Amino acid sequence: MTAPPARPAADDDHRTVLVVGAGPVGLTAACELVRQGSRVRLVDALPEPTTQSRAVIIHPRTQEHLAAMGVQDVVERQGLPQTAIELYTGREPTRRVHLTTEHVDSRFPSPLDLAQPQTEAVLTRLAADLGVVVERSTTLDGLEQDDDGVTVTLTVPTGTARHRYGWVVGADGGHSAVRAAVGTRIEGVFQGQHFLFADVAARSQRSTDTIRMFVHPDGIGALFPMPGGRTRLMFEVDDPGPGAVPTVEQAQRLVDERMGGQWQVGDPNWLLYYEVHHGQVPQYRHGRVLLAGDAAHVHSPAGGQGMNTGIQDAVNLAWKLALVSTGRAGPGLLDSYHAERHPVGAAVVRQTNAMTDAMTLEGPAATLRAVALSVLGHLPAVTDRLMTTLTETAIAYRGSPVVGGAPAHGRHALPGDHAPDIAGLRTVDGAEAWIGDLLRRPGHLLLSTAAQPAVLDRLRDALGALGTVVPVVRAAAGAPADALVDAAGAVARRYGIGDSGMALVRPDGYLGWLSTRADEAAVTGYLDGLHVPARPAVRAAPVTPGPVSS
Repeated sequence: MTAPPARPAADDDHRTVLVVGAGPVGLTAACELVRQGSRVRLVDALPEPTTQSRAVIIHPRTQEHLAAMGVQDVVERQGLPQTAIELYTGREPTRRVHLTTEHVDSRFPSPLDLAQPQTEAVLTRLAADLGVVVERSTTLDGLEQDDDGVTVTLTVPTGTARHRYGWVVGADGGHSAVRAAVGTRIEGVFQGQHFLFADVAARSQRSTDTIRMFVHPDGIGALFPMPGGRTRLMFEVDDPGPGAVPTVEQAQRLVDERMGGQWQVGDPNWLLYYEVHHGQVPQYRHGRVLLAGDAAHVHSPAGGQGMNTGIQDAVNLAWKLALVSTGRAGPGLLDSYHAERHPVGAAVVRQTNAMTDAMTLEGPAATLRAVALSVLGHLPAVTDRLMTTLTETAIAYRGSPVVGGAPAHGRHALPGDHAPDIAGLRTVDGAEAWIGDLLRRPGHLLLSTAAQPAVLDRLRDALGALGTVVPVVRAAAGAPADALVDAAGAVARRYGIGDSGMALVRPDGYLGWLSTRADEAAVTGYLDGLHVPARPAVRAAPVTPGPVSS
């Protein structure tokens, strides 16, 4: 049946951002855009949310972002913590690494296993609390952009209409309509790898607090325990051919062959063959259209990087696009989205491809690999690097065009690093405090160890409506009510800013500027580098929803 002719839309708004795709990446983008002050419309082609478990790992860096969004406590209640990763080259593990703060520099060192529909449900409730409703059965059929906005053609069950928006975010997956509409494509390796995914019940004597990866000449295998007695199995397989459907018997056979038969599987919720390519688009920004998640990069599921990388794309993009879409920054700021995230996507593609290749070696090469794993697994520096890579806590934007400043000496965080969240901080009234939780407030967070009132006032004037200044003091007595009490001076040391410096934390939790001097001119210079015009003197009321119910 031919769709009705295009009709003008009544809700055209050049200040609104259209987000296409309501999976974890699109939901994160929509929530963060609204939290940072944007207007958003969120659409998705599916009539209902997915019921397939799909992405099941939430890595520590993503949990840090969820904490800033105010939903990490819900995810923790629903998720299953994974306290170790085991690597197998036979029936017994070659190496077991406990995931603690010793190996993973994060307040949340343990990955959480949670089926994607539950993660989406948490983010959907947050979106609703922020006033964003997912408009389903809505497809993007084309777009045209100019200097002032983007005209999109959307089709819903009742017809087709053209709409006008300021910006479009394509978070609509590996078969992205937005990506096709801007005329770009994924570039990379396209011979394809085939995987069997199974969401099953699994009985075993093995613990359910451990992610397990199995090296086998026929292809890698991986096992991820999930809440409610469910287990995600993943196996690399030969091309099953068109129309093939996996069975639970096949999943059990692969468990027997590659996992030593240590699990008995049944009661399948989801069985699927999935072909994976490796690549990414050359550019994440196309004028007023920006791509994120699988719309921008695709790769092997080894290591569970996909959803996490996409969510972090969305967090990086959202605060920048919120400033631009609301007229608080110039469009040039958006170039830093590609500059910061494209290298991350490229690294994930390389690492997952290399991981998959290394785990499927045969013959003498496989013997050498087993020896190497045994040796390297007992080198702490190698183990730490592997864990920070898998948990994505090694991600940093050093050298980015929108970070700057640096303390003069010592071992400490650097501009572009994720802001360390330091245990032992307190509020003035003695409650536990975390720097990451302060990011629930919209905008930048400026920490200053120079707590003199006149200095703080000058910093507030320089930052204006773009964030919050928080003094960091050694003692609560006489301190401002909004101060962080750091009796041990850990912030001064870890951030390298000394007792009279400042650290400007971006809304995505990364350090934009560090200085050993609390200098308002440096703040102004940093903001000028973001293409931010003169700062308004009065800050708008923040959009900070209450806790999301489980």
